[in-house]
Amino acid sequence: MTDLQGRLLRLRWIGYGLLVTGFVLAFFHRNSPAAMADVLVADWHAGPALLGTVAASYFWVYTLMQVPTGILVDQFGPRRIVAPGMALAGIGTLAFAMAPDAGWGVAARMLIGFGVSFPFISLMKFTAVWFPERQFATLSGLTVFIGNLGAVLAATPLVWLIGHMAWQPAFIGLGLATLLLAGLTWRQVLDRPEHAGLPAVHPPTAAERALGTSWREGLLQVLRNRRSWPGFVVNFGLAGGAFGFAGLWGVPFLESSYGLDKADAAAQTSLLVMACAVGGLVIGRVSDALGRRRPVMVTWTVLHTLLWLPWLLHWPLSVGQHALVSAGLGFTSAAFALTWAVAKEVNPPRLAGMAAGVVNTGAFLGGAVIQQAIGLWVEWRSAEVSASVALHEAVWLIPLTCAVGVVAAWCVTETYARNVSHARA
Repeated sequence: MTDLQGRLLRLRWIGYGLLVTGFVLAFFHRNSPAAMADVLVADWHAGPALLGTVAASYFWVYTLMQVPTGILVDQFGPRRIVAPGMALAGIGTLAFAMAPDAGWGVAARMLIGFGVSFPFISLMKFTAVWFPERQFATLSGLTVFIGNLGAVLAATPLVWLIGHMAWQPAFIGLGLATLLLAGLTWRQVLDRPEHAGLPAVHPPTAAERALGTSWREGLLQVLRNRRSWPGFVVNFGLAGGAFGFAGLWGVPFLESSYGLDKADAAAQTSLLVMACAVGGLVIGRVSDALGRRRPVMVTWTVLHTLLWLPWLLHWPLSVGQHALVSAGLGFTSAAFALTWAVAKEVNPPRLAGMAAGVVNTGAFLGGAVIQQAIGLWVEWRSAEVSASVALHEAVWLIPLTCAVGVVAAWCVTETYARNVSHARA
């Protein structure tokens, strides 16, 4: 290995490591309300609809920021947007820890959602610039795997922590650590190899240079490309449902429908997100190895939709069978990891950030809509039936949206793991 190659590898993985740490924080904040539901109800006197609003406030801001983040990262690079974003997320985490009521909690969650909305799209852009193209789906899966560590921390470990101490000091410590991460990102992340005096991994072609740099033209090109949109719908159905369940309603659902205690219910949602992490690694590697996107995505989405039925049809399940359902749902939910690869491959490389932002908007729009819709249904129906029955009814929304995701997966363009943006849309 030459000195240039060694330097490229070192800077590549330092940048990836810092950016993916920000993504871990995004997953933690996304899922933490599920483990904290009881204490937030007690501390802030929040009912189901208000609790859904507290949780969904993060998703609404995160959703709205996906396309602007893609524009910003394509224009300015990851470093100059992720570092300030982490600083804002740190401030928001401190504010959440000190919030006296749900109103302030919503405001703090919105600030957190804004700050942590930057790392993921920036990671997709960073990966597209610093790594070989044929590794993109594998690295997308690796990103899902690492990011889900944040979701795991937000489940059983957070439940244990809340059971042994107040949650506020833990969030104060997390806020300070996030501010430190902001400083490290500013100092250590480089947007392109050329900024370190290294040769470009993907030199732009003459055709790409001729396209210009107008973000408006680039965004319109992505939005007008009909091949960009199936991934958006897959994300809405699969990722939105998984986020809505693991992020808030999974623990209450398993407690009320199956009589699991809080720790056991949190363990099931932890298993779900851990399996999603493993599924992301596997699906990315399988897709890159086969050089195929659509058949892999279709298989995963169909299995995921069917695996909701044992819980929703209230099959009598042992603890081990619950674990199998949780693991299966998590593993197959990782189908959404391929949508980012397809988005990059059906749009010009220079628009990788915007393309990822457009399809990723579906995931967080889905999470916001599903979390809030379930809360509203439970509050409305509780006047006629028990809260547990109302929640069981409401969770049916998730496999219905997943079924829509299956249809969208069939419509995904097969790229054979290469950029096909030159082909006619």
